[in-house]
Amino acid sequence: MNSGSLIRLLSRSLFSMLLLAVVCSGPLTAAEAKKELKAGIIGLDTSHAIAFTKMLNTGNPEGDLAGIRVVAAYPKGSPDIESSTSRVPGYIEQVKAMGVEIVPSIDELLKKVDVVFLETNDGRPHLEQAIPVFQAGKPVFIDKPVAGSLVDAIALYELSEKYNTPMFSSSSLRFAKGAQRLRNGEEGKITKCSTHSPCSLEATHPDLFWYGIHGVETLFTVMGPGCQSVKRTVSNADRDEVAGKWAGGREGHFTGVRKGTPKGYGGTAVGENGEVAVGGYDGYKPLLVEIAKFFRSGKAPVSPEETLEIYTFMEAADESKRQGGAEVTLASVYEKAEKEAHAKLKKLDLADAGSAAPDNTLTAAEKEAGWKLLFNGKDYSGWKCNNGKPIDAPIEDGALVPYKSGGYLIVYDKPFADFKFKCDVKMPEECNSGIFFRVGDLKNPVQTGFEAQVLTGEG
Repeated sequence: MNSGSLIRLLSRSLFSMLLLAVVCSGPLTAAEAKKELKAGIIGLDTSHAIAFTKMLNTGNPEGDLAGIRVVAAYPKGSPDIESSTSRVPGYIEQVKAMGVEIVPSIDELLKKVDVVFLETNDGRPHLEQAIPVFQAGKPVFIDKPVAGSLVDAIALYELSEKYNTPMFSSSSLRFAKGAQRLRNGEEGKITKCSTHSPCSLEATHPDLFWYGIHGVETLFTVMGPGCQSVKRTVSNADRDEVAGKWAGGREGHFTGVRKGTPKGYGGTAVGENGEVAVGGYDGYKPLLVEIAKFFRSGKAPVSPEETLEIYTFMEAADESKRQGGAEVTLASVYEKAEKEAHAKLKKLDLADAGSAAPDNTLTAAEKEAGWKLLFNGKDYSGWKCNNGKPIDAPIEDGALVPYKSGGYLIVYDKPFADFKFKCDVKMPEECNSGIFFRVGDLKNPVQTGFEAQVLTGEG
């Protein structure tokens, strides 16, 4: 559930701590941030899994990487991709040497971890693999490509929202210093950008998904979202070239190289200060730092909208190729894929968030910090109505829905204690609602305490 507003009331101490309704994903305190998180890996067929495990499990990780340890991995690769299956046996031995337990299923993995790296190199099974992760409420980083199709990418983000489980996906190139410097406006507004990267092909995926994603992600990091149309200007055995038109007359260009030049990763951009180099690859650590921050906060460093636009750009490039290099709008490609995604999700017939995700799961850090779940997202266990009647307030998407007017829902806890309280609140327009904290005469709960009101509109 997307919260319309967030109430967080902090007291003098942590003597008694309460959590109500949907767990919010706000920043943790410094003490909570030091709590160890147990991470799991799905897919041991990419070098990223080894690199991330080595940085988290060996040596003495510092800063944002401290306190996160990979404890379990589900190794399954893809039988029809040779580069996937050939890596798995060796990678299993490497992660085992770093203290990682190999488990036989995703369900077993989820019993042991707080957060998940979905590292399967093949994007096609990502949707199937991510569903139980979403349902378990475990924050998940999904490595590139986020999916094997734009349809599945859209479905992934819709399920992330449905189950109120944070996810994000990105190439490591997004967080390279050169690209971030331009994203942050250090060269002023960028009007043109050209990027390049290796672009090996995998027949099971759209052309740019497999490796061209690195250069396309760099392009969008510099340009930002807002691409309106795409043309596949070159497509042969050696290279692909794609030109994009952004709103306001801005232009972006990507070259994917299989043979010849330019080599490696890079590009140029034209800004208010002239032409500047985009910069190249800075390794895995900048990405892993962002993943670690995301695991702690639940806040993705890349919006779903921007990531989906990247994959729409790449899918539109394939559509342009199918049309002989014609200009293709991103809106037309996305609209078609969105309809297919909705049909696919309907066919999957997954349980809704109200029955599958909640028990409004506490994060590992919240459990260790002593938070108590007041509302399980399913029923009113532990609650009473002040008038003695059965509680008939509805529950929607794992959240309680207050009465239209009047009436109290009461939950009792230690009557005299300092406490923390947090909840998510979603409200329609022209409405107000209150959360009351009372001590004293429980038969007349308006006697002593204070009220926090959430208001929309005026009055």
